[in-house]
Amino acid sequence: MKHCLLLSTLFLVLTSIFTNADAYTASNSVCDYPLTHHIQNPRDRKLSDEEVQQRGIDMMVNQVMANIDGIDFKAMARSDIFETTYGFRWKMFNLQTGKMIAIKVNKDFKLLDVIK
Repeated sequence: MKHCLLLSTLFLVLTSIFTNADAYTASNSVCDYPLTHHIQNPRDRKLSDEEVQQRGIDMMVNQVMANIDGIDFKAMARSDIFETTYGFRWKMFNLQTGKMIAIKVNKDFKLLDVIK
């Protein structure tokens, strides 16, 4: 009997959580973005793939990565590129080890920081 009561209570709690899941991402919350699309700085803007190619940013990113010594980028995947107040930032993920490297450049694509 206790197990039945416990299971029914658990079922009610879980169903109320999942049916109200949209309430956590409602537009009346602190930010207008769903929690799954949280960006660290609200001024950072994710660039679309078309914009990256149109502005030639992908070529400049490749140049910056070629000039960084001591890191093999062959087995790495690049995240989306974000335009920030200081320039641009993106992350590189090593597909074999799972390690991440964050790269920051200024508006002229001069390397500011590499965070390993």
